Amino acid sequence: MTNIFSHILHLIIPVAHAAESTGSSPSVTELFGLNWKLFLAQLINFGVVLFVLWKWVFGPIGAKLQERTDRIEKSLQQAREIEEKHKAAEAARMAEIERARKEANEIVDRAQAAANQTKEQILAEAKQSAEKLLAQTKQQLADEKNKLMREVREEAAGLVVLATEKLLREKIDQQKDQHIIKESLKNV
Repeated sequence: MTNIFSHILHLIIPVAHAAESTGSSPSVTELFGLNWKLFLAQLINFGVVLFVLWKWVFGPIGAKLQERTDRIEKSLQQAREIEEKHKAAEAARMAEIERARKEANEIVDRAQAAANQTKEQILAEAKQSAEKLLAQTKQQLADEKNKLMREVREEAAGLVVLATEKLLREKIDQQKDQHIIKESLKNV
């Protein structure tokens, strides 16, 4: 850096000494030691190089950079869309799981209600069957009792007839025998 300053100073000092010796104030071009023809040529060269760079280097590079920026933005947008779709799918999946859970609970509740209803129906049928069996048993007992009572009466009638026969020592005919049996049964 000090080399640059010392070089600039060496250029300015001779021009300043030349201006002092002529007595007039130096112009800017003389002060800096510039040749305006050379400066104009360099300016044109710089413009041509700038145009070439702009047209064939910066333009394509800028276009490629813009294209790359667009692709990156598009990829980011697609990533956001995918993330949103993923969140929506996750929410839908959770809603479906919740719906399935509710459906399963409803099925379990219905099954329990059906089981309770079936239990009540089976108990009612068992009670009805037990009552029917009890009624049949009572009827059978009543029939047995009546049958036994008839047999006892017939046996008693036969005993009465035998006893009467013994008492009378004579046998009565069949009709009288039946009449005596019936009369004896009525009294018993």
